[in-house]
Amino acid sequence: MALSLVNVRSLLCRSANTGTKGFMSSPIRRLSSRERTEAFAWLGDLVPVFGTTGNKVSVLHDPTVFFNVLKSRIWTAEKRIVLSSLYLGNGPLEQELVSALHTQLERVRDLQVTVLLDYTRGSRGTNNSRTLLLPLLQNFPDRVQVSLYHTPDLRGVLKAVVPERFNETIGLQHMKIYLTDNSVIMSGANLSEIYFTNRQDRYVVLHNIPLLADMLANLVSCVASFSFQLCRDNSVTLHPSFNIHPYKDDIDKFKSEARRRVMDLLKPGYFTKLSDPFFTDAPFRHRKKVIGWKRELRERSIQIYDGDDYTSHYEVEGKDEESDEETQLLIQQGAWVMVDTRTKEKTVVHPDSSNVTQLKRTIYVDTWICPLVQMGPLGVWHDEMVTRRLLRTAPKESELLLASGYFNLTEDYMNVMLQADADFNILMASPQVNGFYGAKGIAGSIPTGYTYIAREFHRRVWQQAQQDRIRLQEYIRNNWTFHGKGLWFYHPGEDLPSLTLVGSPNFGYRSVHRDLEAQLAIVTDNWALRQQLHQEQRHLYQGTEEVTKETFQRPDRQVPSWAKALTRVIKNFF
Repeated sequence: MALSLVNVRSLLCRSANTGTKGFMSSPIRRLSSRERTEAFAWLGDLVPVFGTTGNKVSVLHDPTVFFNVLKSRIWTAEKRIVLSSLYLGNGPLEQELVSALHTQLERVRDLQVTVLLDYTRGSRGTNNSRTLLLPLLQNFPDRVQVSLYHTPDLRGVLKAVVPERFNETIGLQHMKIYLTDNSVIMSGANLSEIYFTNRQDRYVVLHNIPLLADMLANLVSCVASFSFQLCRDNSVTLHPSFNIHPYKDDIDKFKSEARRRVMDLLKPGYFTKLSDPFFTDAPFRHRKKVIGWKRELRERSIQIYDGDDYTSHYEVEGKDEESDEETQLLIQQGAWVMVDTRTKEKTVVHPDSSNVTQLKRTIYVDTWICPLVQMGPLGVWHDEMVTRRLLRTAPKESELLLASGYFNLTEDYMNVMLQADADFNILMASPQVNGFYGAKGIAGSIPTGYTYIAREFHRRVWQQAQQDRIRLQEYIRNNWTFHGKGLWFYHPGEDLPSLTLVGSPNFGYRSVHRDLEAQLAIVTDNWALRQQLHQEQRHLYQGTEEVTKETFQRPDRQVPSWAKALTRVIKNFF
């Protein structure tokens, strides 16, 4: 039986529907190490950039592991714990987290705990996020802060008439940042039992990166400053530094002041741009470098440490020009070669030298982390600007894999992808693994709405003859729901990604215009980290099914006329 073009193309995927490069008419030139990362140098013009080593970044795959890692990090925190989420559930696992917080606050007298949640979602019902956290406030009033963001757009008649279950559609605090001391877990998962058991999301751990942790902690504190503060009697009050009420006072005044505070954090000026391959957490003023040769990986590795004199960085093109033959031989014998980038003078330091202790302070810089913030209600658009540019400027034969638990791309994102040069593979939830599947009332029809939106986009792809370049996949897994979101960027001819986006945005209208969102763009040339990200992408795409025209002809994918009309009206609210 002959295979269709789509099926043949599927067989050429890297594996388990992890993406495809299709047939290539001619070999694609692989990028050099420098080219691979400098393709994203423009990020430094828009947002802060933090340099680190890829060894400080690890990727988790399983929600149970995410829960256990989060709990263990709470148990070992010594200075600060910062938790930013949509809400905190009230089940046994959530109570375990609160108990861990209580135990650690008792054990470490200087520990500070900051929790940021959404007001509407965190206040829903009688037993809610607020009531679960009250004992912490009551027992440690000087060391625990619970803030509840209330969107300024939910006010007046709208606030009076929209039912409690649906008032969150107007706007939310949606950032998912889980920080302990100087380490961070960036995720799209909420602090609720289903996200710790059988709802698949993404979880990236960044170990001991102080400047990044400070910046993200400051971001949470910034939003907390224009949020309600939970009191020990379960009432709320305004933050002492912000006397503008979110829904009683002037909306423009609230948004203007909140925006000013956020934008002050996001100025890229102080931070070195991505195009400087030697930016590190170390002070900027005194830097030298050590060039090493890893023959087993055929990759250069650059180290930086504080020196006595400033030296400008030394650019090297090509692997075989990394150092001369004598230098390579010395390195293979275990020596370190320190190169002064101003004078080109080389200093050979043998392993038994007294200078080795100083050299151990050096840091590999092969990974750059860029916080992206999107707060549409406040006029903060950084994440959208970066995402749009990634989609629009990705070159031909590159591949971008996008995931969203809720397929509701903005019209702008869809148009950009339809007109772009790159290949796109979009992973979305099948109706059965959608978080709203089986819900009561109007919420139960939301998966049908997503089916309709996906069908219309799929139709546009075929109408514009882009089906060989843009593909849709559905996540299917029994007894699980899918909440994963993000992006993986593969350069032309590359089998491993060089960039990922991970965090809370879903690429939809809500993420762009209604909610407060944050994610990280991680650019890396670290082979081990790129392998981790690739394995993560394979794990999520494993067992998925490609969406075809036949998919939407199945009886369970038929969309009633009323659902089509309703979706057109409310698509910007879910």
